[in-house]
Amino acid sequence: VLMIRIVSILLLTLGFSPLALAEEVQYQLEVDNSWSGDTHPHDWPANGGHMSGLIGATHHGRYVMFADGNTASSGVKSVAERGRQRILRAELDEAVERKRVGDVFQADGIAQVPGRISVKFPVSETHARVSFVTMIAPSPDWFTGLAGVKLRDDAGWKDKTTYVLWAWDAGTDRGASYASDNDANQPAESIRLVASPHFLDNTGLKQVGTATFTRID
Repeated sequence: VLMIRIVSILLLTLGFSPLALAEEVQYQLEVDNSWSGDTHPHDWPANGGHMSGLIGATHHGRYVMFADGNTASSGVKSVAERGRQRILRAELDEAVERKRVGDVFQADGIAQVPGRISVKFPVSETHARVSFVTMIAPSPDWFTGLAGVKLRDDAGWKDKTTYVLWAWDAGTDRGASYASDNDANQPAESIRLVASPHFLDNTGLKQVGTATFTRID
C-alpha cells in the first residue's frame, strides 16, 4: 500500500493523473436474438420482425441508461419507438464530457430476425460498466438491452459472461400490439417488462435472446 502511494505521488509530481493511466481492455459483445415467429407466434407481424441498430456505452456506477420503474429519457424513447439513435447518442456524448460515460459504441441491427449483432469496444477501470439498447420492431415502444453490467469485480476483469435478454416497454406509447398506431402516453409511464402474450406464456416471461461479453485482449 505504501509503495502504491509513493508511485501515485511521483506520477502526480510528474504531471500524470492516475485515472489517465487506468487499465483499459477490449471486449466483444454478441447479441444472439432468438425472437421470431416460431418462438413468439402471438400476433406476429405479417412482414416479420427486425431489430434496430444497437447503441451502447461504458460508464461508471452513477450513470443509468434505463431501469425498471424509471421514466425513459428522450434518447431511449427514440430508440424504443423509432429505432433512431441520434438523440441517445447526443445524450451519451454529453455524458462523456461530464466523465460519466467512457466510450460509446454502435452496431448495425438485424434486418430479419432471428440473427446476431456483434460489436467490439474498450472498457476502462473508471468506466467498467456497460449498457445498451436496441428496438424490437415493429412495435409501439418495445426494446431490449442491458443496463449497468459490471465487467470488472474484485477478482478483476471477467473473461466471459452471458445474460438473458427480455422485452421492455419504454412506457412512452400506449399501443398494445406490434402494428399499433402511434398513441403517446401523456405523461409517460415508467419502464417495465412487457408482460403481454407477445412475450409471455404459461411458463412465464419468454426471453428474446442472450448477450455475451467476451474479453478479447
